[in-house]
Amino acid sequence: MAEKKAEELLKKYLGISVPRLIIAILMILFGILILVKPDLVGILIGIYLLITGILALVDELRKKGAFK
Repeated sequence: MAEKKAEELLKKYLGISVPRLIIAILMILFGILILVKPDLVGILIGIYLLITGILALVDELRKKGAFK
């Protein structure tokens, strides 16, 4: 379920099509990193929020015709 959402976001905003296997491997690696270094959670969440915020802003600006 989560890989599908990540794949849709990558296709929609970045035009990148990544196989589900690669997304699954990345999710496992990040899960292991979080288990090994719990302080990494805050950094990863911060990066995620920054990226999604920027992508949402670009999408809204594109809808309003700011980019041609």
